[in-house]
Amino acid sequence: MDCLEGETMEPMTIFAISGGVLSTVMVYVAMKVSHFGESQALSDKLLKADTDLANAKKTLQGYTHYAGCLEASRQTAADLLKAPVLTLTREYTQVEALSKDKYKLRVDATVVAKYAVEFAFALDVSPAGLALSELANGVALKITRPTLVDEPKVRLVSSQVISSVDLPDKPQVLADLQAQFAQQSRLYGTALSAEDSVRNLCKLKALEAVRDALARQPGVRHVPAVFVELR
Repeated sequence: MDCLEGETMEPMTIFAISGGVLSTVMVYVAMKVSHFGESQALSDKLLKADTDLANAKKTLQGYTHYAGCLEASRQTAADLLKAPVLTLTREYTQVEALSKDKYKLRVDATVVAKYAVEFAFALDVSPAGLALSELANGVALKITRPTLVDEPKVRLVSSQVISSVDLPDKPQVLADLQAQFAQQSRLYGTALSAEDSVRNLCKLKALEAVRDALARQPGVRHVPAVFVELR
């Protein structure tokens, strides 16, 4: 009995050894799980960093992409600036002393006629007349001076006859005077095209068209500053 008891392991000892082994296994498993979790977290961070970098590169490219789209933008702007690029209406007063012989008048007569005249202006949108080039701080736009297109549209607003007697054929007189004024109105339109106000309005129209054209190009995320020069 004494010998048998000496060879038999105490239950407490077995429990202690088993507990130690189990603790070692649990620590090992916990270390493996922790290591896997850290590796996965690191992989996720690296993946996110790569994605952020790619997105940043794409965004930066979008901010400078316009430089490669200048010719396409020029063509789009040319379509947007088809004539007339600007229409203006101005009022003029015509004072005309009538010919007694022509209109068979017995006394002197003067007509005061007021007209509303619509003028149409255009820009040269050919490559020679509309040019875009890259600058360090944006885009340079060069355009030619506006020109008058088509015949001005003349409309009679009011008329007054200064005479002691009525005109024999007032409608015909007014028609003749309007036709005469219409010939002069083209000279007025040509003079208008040289005015700073008209040129500045045309420059603004061209600027808006180019900015719109740049914004329409695929991949462009930023429309740069556009500097207009009238040649």
